[in-house]
Amino acid sequence: MPAGNAWLHEMKYDGYRTLVAVGGGTGRAYTRSGLDWTDKFAGIVADAADLNALSALIDGEAVVVDADGKTNFQALQAALKGDPDAILYYAFDLLALDGEDLTGLPLSERKAKLASLLAGGTDRIRYSDHIAGRGEELFDTFCAEGLEGVISKRADARYVGSRSGSWLKTKCIQRQEFVIVGWLPSDKQRGFKSLLLGVNEDGHLRYAGKVGTGYTGEEIDKLMDLMTPLAVTKPTVTAPRAAVRGARWIKPQLVAEVAFMEVTSDGVLRHSSYLGLRQDKRPEAVVVEKPAPVAKLEAPEPSVVRVTNRERVIFPESAITKGQLADYYQAVSGIMLPWCGSRPISLVRCPQGRGKKCFFQKHDAGSFGDHVHHVGIAEKDGHDEPYLFVDDAEGLVTCVQMGTIEFHGWGARIEDVEKADRLVFDLDPYEGLDFKDVISAALHVRDVLAQMGLETFQW
Repeated sequence: MPAGNAWLHEMKYDGYRTLVAVGGGTGRAYTRSGLDWTDKFAGIVADAADLNALSALIDGEAVVVDADGKTNFQALQAALKGDPDAILYYAFDLLALDGEDLTGLPLSERKAKLASLLAGGTDRIRYSDHIAGRGEELFDTFCAEGLEGVISKRADARYVGSRSGSWLKTKCIQRQEFVIVGWLPSDKQRGFKSLLLGVNEDGHLRYAGKVGTGYTGEEIDKLMDLMTPLAVTKPTVTAPRAAVRGARWIKPQLVAEVAFMEVTSDGVLRHSSYLGLRQDKRPEAVVVEKPAPVAKLEAPEPSVVRVTNRERVIFPESAITKGQLADYYQAVSGIMLPWCGSRPISLVRCPQGRGKKCFFQKHDAGSFGDHVHHVGIAEKDGHDEPYLFVDDAEGLVTCVQMGTIEFHGWGARIEDVEKADRLVFDLDPYEGLDFKDVISAALHVRDVLAQMGLETFQW
C-alpha cells in the first residue's frame, strides 16, 4: 500500500470495468476489452446521455449493490439476465468533456471535473469518491467490512488505459480469472461436481486446480448449457491423473472469476469458490496475477536483471553500448510500458551489434526467462504459437540482455488480439523526395484523421 498524500485511494468495486461515451443526446458503453455492451447497460447509458454536457467519455465500473451495501459480482450476473434496472455505475475518471481531451491532466483535476459533472448524481450514476493519503487505514477498514479492497492512484498522473506504475490494486482476498478447461461429473443426473481450471503460462495453458463451491442450481444449468457444445475428447491441459479422473474436457473458451485462499507450490488453487463468468475477458489474456512491490510502482528502480557485456558497442556509428541501451530502456520504462506493455511484441535482435547479423523474432520457447511472458495466438494453420509480451521494466531489460535493440508492439492488446485499438502510419520518403515532403504528408494524414474524430500522435 503506497504511503503519502501523492496517492489517491478509492474503493475497489466488484463489477465490470466500463467506458461510457456520450454525445448528441445518445451514448454507448464498452467493456475494457472493447465489447459494445450498450444494450446490457441501457439504463446507465440513458442517464449519461442526460448529463449536462455536449459530449463526455467516462471511466468507471458497472455494479450491483446487495442488501449489505456491498458490490456483488454474482448479483450483477443475475441482474444482466433479469433485472437490468438494478445495475449502477460508479464513475471514477473523466477522459474527455465537451470536445476537450482531458487525458493529459493530472488525475486530481480530472476527478474534480468529474465531480462537478455528476453533482447531485443520477438514478444510476454515482461519483466514486476518494481520500488522499491514509491508504493503509482505509484498506484495513474496507477489509474489516468485507469489501473488495483499495485502488491507489497517483494524484498527478495523466490517464493511461492500461496498467502502469501510476496505480496499484490491493485486494482484501485473493481472486482472479481462470480459463474453464473441463468439469468433473456430479453423482446427480445433470450438472457437475467441480470445474477444472487453467491459466496461460509460457504460451500454453497449464492446470490450475478446480473449483467446486459457489454455484446456484441455476448457475450450474447455465454453465452446462455453455460447456456441452464445447466438448472435446482430449485434455487441453496436463493434470495429475488422480485429480481429473473421469473429467469431461472442453475447448478453452470460457473465463470464470474465482476467489481462493492460497496457491500450492505447483500452482494449484486451494479453498476456491466460484464467483461468476467473465464475459469481458478473452481466455488468451488470462495469466497469473503476481503481487508487485510498492517501491517498484513508486518509481523505476534499478533492474534486477543482470546485463552482461555492458561495454559491447551496439551502434557503431554512435558508439552506444549494450549497457547504455539497457539503462535507457530502464529509464523510460515508466512512459513506455503504458503504450507497449501487455501487447504482443516483435523484437529486432542484434546480439553482436547493429553492424552485424540481426534478425526479427516474435515467438519464444522459454529462453527469455520469467520476465518475458507469452500469449498463445492462433496462426493460419490453426495452431497456437507463443507470442512475446512484457509488462514491466525487467521484461524490457531482459530483451536487451538477449540482444534486442527495437521493440515493435501490436496495435491490439493481449486481452483481444483480433481487436486493434490503434493504427500506425509509417511514412518514408520516396527516392528523389525531400524529408519536408514526408512532414507535409504526415500533417495531411493528421488533418484527415482529425476530420474522422481520431486523435494522432507524431514521433
